[in-house]
Amino acid sequence: MKPPEVTRPGALPRGVRVAAGLCLVLSTLTGFLACSEASVMMNFEAHREAQREHTPTLALLGKDPAVTQAIMEAQLSALSPMRESRALVLTGLTVACTLLFFASSRMLRSPEGMPRDGFRQLLGGAGLFAALMRTIDGAQWTVVARHTSQAMVEGLKGLPEFQDPAAAQQLYALVPSLMTVSAVLPTVLVAGGFALLAQYFRSEGVREAIVTLDGPTEDP
Repeated sequence: MKPPEVTRPGALPRGVRVAAGLCLVLSTLTGFLACSEASVMMNFEAHREAQREHTPTLALLGKDPAVTQAIMEAQLSALSPMRESRALVLTGLTVACTLLFFASSRMLRSPEGMPRDGFRQLLGGAGLFAALMRTIDGAQWTVVARHTSQAMVEGLKGLPEFQDPAAAQQLYALVPSLMTVSAVLPTVLVAGGFALLAQYFRSEGVREAIVTLDGPTEDP
């Protein structure tokens, strides 16, 4: 029999507990968002019709619904060619996050007698796969953001604030850059987070710590 303390969350090194907790939160949030968007991509035509029927008005772009409609159409037209591949990527990301959620929760509170090293290996492998899927997801969304930025510029340049030629020039330079950053920055943070966590759980120091906690393998 293994020592009882091996099965208690408090027996884990502090660094492993923190990393597993971070992985639990990150995989939950990312997996929920990925699952929701995958569902949208799988029902893209229904989503397109619903968006067209209930187009919201953006206060930033004035009260003209045609401007918001143009931005929405630009986004939908950019998403349409990639809806199958995007649905596949988001489904893969959802599966990876589900595995990470399971493994990190088991790492924090493993059932009595169940070794944690298998969960450590799963965290390493699934974490790298999640980082890859989130990177592809971010690259696809960057394409959508750049495409949408052109329609947003057209909408903003009709506002009184941007009638001055100098302001209009700044608008043309600033909006595409901001839209690109809004897609790239979350990708770097989330995909980078998954990659760092995966490498941490794959490290030799963590492996040795978990193997020590698991104790010697019992012969059948």
